[in-house]
Amino acid sequence: MIEDVAVRDAGRKGLGVFALRRFDKGECIFRRRYGRIVTNARIPSLTREEQRYLCELDYARSAILLAPGCYLNHSCEPNAMRSGVKVFAWKRIRAGEEITIDYRLNAFSHDRWKCSCRAASCAGEIVGDFFSLSAKQQRVYLPFAPRFIQREYRRRPAS
Repeated sequence: MIEDVAVRDAGRKGLGVFALRRFDKGECIFRRRYGRIVTNARIPSLTREEQRYLCELDYARSAILLAPGCYLNHSCEPNAMRSGVKVFAWKRIRAGEEITIDYRLNAFSHDRWKCSCRAASCAGEIVGDFFSLSAKQQRVYLPFAPRFIQREYRRRPAS
């Protein structure tokens, strides 16, 4: 499966992951791999490169992602989704198209950064938190969110 994607220049976003063939909606693209898992308390001691490729696993731990998964760029209108370690086509992806995900799926940090996705729904800034998504988008993404996000969603009052 990893042989069906390539990491290459994605312009202003840096490196990105691109499809070498068409992927149909729901098709598994590849499985993300972790270099190691660290407690969030140890994040400040990681190198800048390791910090760049972190993925929250829960409120206490994060994983350092390996290629190609660490090069998946964010889009406010992604064409792929992740569920656990599996990355699958959220919609049909053409050969040559960049594969993108929504970073907010498992985020809870409230960090803000400039968004470069240029999707029609993009506000130009990302708030790194699942609960910054609209209520409708939360409901759509919820089945794919990690368990700790699902538990928090159920714990919160209905909006």
